[in-house]
Amino acid sequence: MRWPVSHLEPARELVTPRIFAVRFLFPCLIGALGGLAFLMLGLPAPWLSGSLVSAALATFFGMKITVPPTMRTGVFLLLGAVMGSAVTPETLRLMSTWPVSMAGLFVLVPAIVLGIMAYLVRFHAWDRTSAFYASIPGAMSYVMAMTFASNANARSVVIVQSVRLLLLVAVLPGLLVVAGLGGGRAPPTPHAALSWLDYPLLFVASVVVGLGADRLGIPAGATVGAMLASAVLHATGLVTASIPQPLMIIGFVVIGVFIAERFAGTSIAEFRELAGAACGAFFVGTLASILVGLGVAAITGLPVGKVILAYAPGGIEAMTILAFVLDIDPAFVGAHHIARFLGIALLLPLAARLVLGPQPPPGTQGDRAD
Repeated sequence: MRWPVSHLEPARELVTPRIFAVRFLFPCLIGALGGLAFLMLGLPAPWLSGSLVSAALATFFGMKITVPPTMRTGVFLLLGAVMGSAVTPETLRLMSTWPVSMAGLFVLVPAIVLGIMAYLVRFHAWDRTSAFYASIPGAMSYVMAMTFASNANARSVVIVQSVRLLLLVAVLPGLLVVAGLGGGRAPPTPHAALSWLDYPLLFVASVVVGLGADRLGIPAGATVGAMLASAVLHATGLVTASIPQPLMIIGFVVIGVFIAERFAGTSIAEFRELAGAACGAFFVGTLASILVGLGVAAITGLPVGKVILAYAPGGIEAMTILAFVLDIDPAFVGAHHIARFLGIALLLPLAARLVLGPQPPPGTQGDRAD
């Protein structure tokens, strides 16, 4: 059985107010309630993690989620502008240490892939093709495109990839805070400037650069472009105003719901069937990130939490946003996740050939991960 393609394709625009309310506004309400619960419990990254967990749980009980593309792009632009405001002259000074930590990705990515592959094949009797694509850290849309072109079990791959991201967003902040490696809450925002030009300038620059980057096909272009524009404006002092806190909370809630959308249509039985494999893959991938991160931090003198989050096997947007809410240098974290995405995009076909050998056309082998 293959995972339906519709679960991976971007959501279509909603055309009726009823569908918009039921499939977007209501899930966002569920997400906001989850975020509020996490906030009251004192958990780190509450609005993002709580929204994701509560909305994902609701999908197992039949709630349908559809985030319109315009809403998704708008939130990515907003959060990109928010994250860019955290860039300081100190961030620019520390860029000299980035080449060494970037080089660590050449050790990290093979370690994650080989570790998760070995775990899934050895302990869950997965076939090598399915285990390979389930082990790739991040770049999920690209990985799934290659998965559908192979004989991998797409249902198993997408659930393992999605659960790993859910656990990273829901669990990793707590682990970093407990270990004393993260702030656990959003960094203090600068006081709004008196100039009435600050918000219009920030809005125009973030939208133009973000949409331009997205149009050029840059990975996570809307977020990265808006973050770059906002970072330049804040680092140069042209803009000092902060994004209002209520807008930031709305953005975190919508992103949590957007990630939870991946679980739509997954039954509890299906989830239970693959939960062990997914949790084990999360543990192996995170352990590899921690071990390599500790080594790179020792060499460079960089904070351990910052390196671990930059190496965490998740998507660009989610990990960069997580860096912001934990006050862990989102520019550094985002740059490393972009570099990893580009490396995977360029080298994955070659790596698949080297690791898996020549593959028969899709559909010529069984579709079970066994």
